[in-house]
Amino acid sequence: MSFKFSVKPFAIAVYAFLFLLTGSMWAQTGSMTGTVVDVQGRALQGAKILADPGGASVLSDAQGQFTLGGLSPGSYNVSVSYAGFATLTKNVTVSTGQTARMDVSLSVASSKQDVQVYAGRAGGEIEAINRTFNADNIINVLPADVIKSLPNANVADAIGRLPSVTLERDEGEGKYVQVRGTEPRLTNTMVDGVNIASAETVRQVKLDIIPADLVESVQINKTLQANMPGDGIGGSVDLRTKSAGDKPTVRLESTGGYTPIIGGRAAYQFDGTLGKRFLEGKKLGLLFGGSYDWNGRGINDLEPGPVLLGGYDIRDYQYYRSRTGFAGTADYRINDGSSIYLKGLYSLFHNFGNRWDYNVATTYTQSGQPDGTGTVTFGAEIRRPIQDLGSLQLGGRHLMGRSLLSWDTETSVGRTRDNGYSDAKFSPGDNSVLNGGVQFTLDNSKPLTPKLIAPTGLNIFDPTQYFYAGQSVNHYYNPEVDLGFGASLMTSYTVGGHAGTFEFGGRFRNVHKFANLDETYTVPLANPNDSSLSMTRFLGSFTDSNYYGGAYQFGPTVNYDSVKAFGEVGPDPNNPNVKTNNFNLIEKVSAGYVMNTIDLNRFRIVAGLRFENTNESDKGTTVPNAPPVAKNGSYLDVLPSASVRYTITPSSGLRLVYGRGLSRPNFSDLVSFATVSPGGVRTTSSIGNPNLKAEHADNLDLLYEQSLNPVGLLQAGVFYKRLSDPIIPLTTTLPDGTIQTQPQNAGDAYVYGFEIAFQQHFTYLPGMLSGIGLSANYGYTSSQVTFPKMLYPDGSPTGVSRNDKPSLLRQAPHTWNISPTYDKRNLSMRLGLSYNAANIFSYQYSNSNAGPLVFTGGDPTTNTGYTASGGGLKGPNGDTYLYAHLQVDLQGTYKLAKGFSVVGYALNLNNEVFGFYNGSTNNPIQREFYRQTFGGGLRWSPTRER
Repeated sequence: MSFKFSVKPFAIAVYAFLFLLTGSMWAQTGSMTGTVVDVQGRALQGAKILADPGGASVLSDAQGQFTLGGLSPGSYNVSVSYAGFATLTKNVTVSTGQTARMDVSLSVASSKQDVQVYAGRAGGEIEAINRTFNADNIINVLPADVIKSLPNANVADAIGRLPSVTLERDEGEGKYVQVRGTEPRLTNTMVDGVNIASAETVRQVKLDIIPADLVESVQINKTLQANMPGDGIGGSVDLRTKSAGDKPTVRLESTGGYTPIIGGRAAYQFDGTLGKRFLEGKKLGLLFGGSYDWNGRGINDLEPGPVLLGGYDIRDYQYYRSRTGFAGTADYRINDGSSIYLKGLYSLFHNFGNRWDYNVATTYTQSGQPDGTGTVTFGAEIRRPIQDLGSLQLGGRHLMGRSLLSWDTETSVGRTRDNGYSDAKFSPGDNSVLNGGVQFTLDNSKPLTPKLIAPTGLNIFDPTQYFYAGQSVNHYYNPEVDLGFGASLMTSYTVGGHAGTFEFGGRFRNVHKFANLDETYTVPLANPNDSSLSMTRFLGSFTDSNYYGGAYQFGPTVNYDSVKAFGEVGPDPNNPNVKTNNFNLIEKVSAGYVMNTIDLNRFRIVAGLRFENTNESDKGTTVPNAPPVAKNGSYLDVLPSASVRYTITPSSGLRLVYGRGLSRPNFSDLVSFATVSPGGVRTTSSIGNPNLKAEHADNLDLLYEQSLNPVGLLQAGVFYKRLSDPIIPLTTTLPDGTIQTQPQNAGDAYVYGFEIAFQQHFTYLPGMLSGIGLSANYGYTSSQVTFPKMLYPDGSPTGVSRNDKPSLLRQAPHTWNISPTYDKRNLSMRLGLSYNAANIFSYQYSNSNAGPLVFTGGDPTTNTGYTASGGGLKGPNGDTYLYAHLQVDLQGTYKLAKGFSVVGYALNLNNEVFGFYNGSTNNPIQREFYRQTFGGGLRWSPTRER
């Protein structure tokens, strides 16, 4: 890294800080500290503490603690407010060089309200309301109790219920978070405010690795501030770890479930959290939590291809996934104004499973009918990927006069490793009736379940017709190791009777990411038609008599252990071993910032400037028959941000926020690798692009918010993002006919939208109706990207691949969530409906397919070998879309004696489809179902601690 870049941001911050603090600002001051709890001693996070005169304010943290520094000596009227509770005001005297103590216990706002409503999920919702309404930037918050109030399998599933948030799903669970119509790469992920390593070759963090019960809360920052990482054009997901409160924490849970698919699949989960403070004055806090879940997911998967482009796969999956997670915190309160902490989180994900598939394929006549060249193959696969994420953070906060020093040093690790992702192929024998001569007929009367129907009397599932043809075995290792440290100094001041804070700081992060892939191919040594290779030798016991609701026949299948035990194999001469896609990249990011916050009567203004210097070094890549290539680069980003909040009334306000952010290219897109996949009627290639520039965006938000009585929040706002140098994958045909895909910076793009969110507890209603609550939100987004000219590898242009201006990838125009709740006495229930509209998963359409659908590429003499081309934007060669997704979940708990609660849940009640289509839903390329999961169990929390 260049020395001048690493120092310059810090130097600017220091000079500005010294300039501001000259003169009387170094006058001696005092401070105030304390805790905010309810009448049962539960910590209240997000309470607002306001000191007058001056208007200095702060929010209580996860332990209910707060600190106000830089107070001039004198008497203050201090008010403590928290939605749903009566505001409390105390007079506190602050002395020079002393810390005044103020511990507060808040009571509910109305004697008609049951204090128990503030425990469990309802209490978590109230915490979220307070934190959201009082934050300086635009955020959404999910406390742990809200996360656990629906059967969310992992953290991503829970986040997907927030406004303008969609998910990329995998095997029935949320995987990547997509915020405000942007792709996953544009959403940053942090743990306790610090970026965490990715387990894959992409920037985004795969959140299905992390169990839902492992965090204290999840906070999405939808706008940027100078004291936050500049990543996160779409948003930043901050996972907050748990810490010990003043009261002991004991929470244990055990649940089990059942899914009626592929003969029945089980699921079970165990969670536990223990925490307590020790020593005199409760100075030492220790908390440890663990989670384990095993999910026997089953999947019926139809992948048509689409059928007009060749055929379809019918696939069955049998998963046995497990997640094991641990999190812990140790903190020590040196005194009322100083503390240190150690926080750690680790999660291990075994995404194990088996797959069996029959591939039914044909080409067509020029009139679009199967041409008698149909064939069927069978495949069996075992999946053994292991992924883990871990982070460790040591830090502290120290009050020094009117200044607060915060520091931390951290490390995180993310890894994917696979020691045997194996795929075996079984093909029809040379003399088999299934070997290239099946005269299928096409039944496409129901496009969602197309069928290629074999002639009467021909059984395409006859195992005697298939022979073992070889296998591939994948060994893969892709780790990322991050090391970093940061510090900030925030100083309070008063100008003209108005309270303000000035903050400056910096952070350094070193990222080391590399990938090693070794894929081997073997084939049997025996003659392809030898009886020892018959599929009947390898048959297993797995069957599925009700595959896809009986729409298709499925089976028989093979036992992969029998395939592995077959030792009479040798190297495949047509597929040499592959050692490619390997890279070794080091990225260093040094950042510095200055930020000022001031209250001017009804206005609260936060403005700042952040500098981030990025230095990247690709140590080389291994490509067959090519030498390693090294690539280095460095660039500096200046990222301004500003927000103004105008208080209309104490319970309503208007925010205007601007922020400039960036998103760096994916690691695998940035490095100089290339892969070539020959075969079939065309050769395809995928290459990296070391010349990619980081993507930037100017973000503008306008938000109105209203706190509702007795407990609720209404928010409505609009946003606009102008993207420069957006990164999109572009496909072109090279002069030799190779179809090549490469990520490139497009000309420009934008995304805009609005969102509205409503949350209310109707405790003012009479009788049993007072337990009703509702949380609902809706988001609309629209976007457009202008495609650039394509480039040959030598840099010469090839023309524009498409003239239209499509939406951005992953931009769902409509998202909404509706969640009715009921809380009365010992009963708590929540229904969750979550919807994402269809959105583009990948670009496929080009100008060459603008015409009508025709069948081309065949042999006119035999009238065979034709496939569909053209069709326009809505045809089978259109862009690939994710299906719209509506999921319905339900969960309820009932409190028993001695801290026990019984839990019951139903997941995916509507058996929603997941999949993709090209152009329109009449051209499906994948549709898979998971069925419903029903379950229940027990929770035990004798202290009833939230």
